[in-house]
Amino acid sequence: MVRAAGATKILGYGGCSVKRNAFWNLGYRFAVEAQGRGYATEVSFAAMNHAQRSRPEIPVVAYLLEHNTASARVAEKIGLTLAHRGIDTGNPDPDAIRLVYADRKLSCDELSLIIQ
Repeated sequence: MVRAAGATKILGYGGCSVKRNAFWNLGYRFAVEAQGRGYATEVSFAAMNHAQRSRPEIPVVAYLLEHNTASARVAEKIGLTLAHRGIDTGNPDPDAIRLVYADRKLSCDELSLIIQ
């Protein structure tokens, strides 16, 4: 959970969790009033560094929709690079495009696990 220094109100949360025992999934969510203040970048950078130290053998991935340009900027700010762009299978919006950012080049097998 993320709070401003000295505050009790929760502004949001973020971190990494292991998915399918194959990759770290980086995620966060913040209240509207907390967006644009650098909290997502700060918490994402810390989470990525912790994940890379904990299990360096698996990639750190940010999995987001293309229209979410703020999340893409956060991924890029912390050093992730675009590894995949494609149709978001299963999304009720047939025009939805899924982006996958990663901390390294992904193998075909790794990418398949991530986008399934």
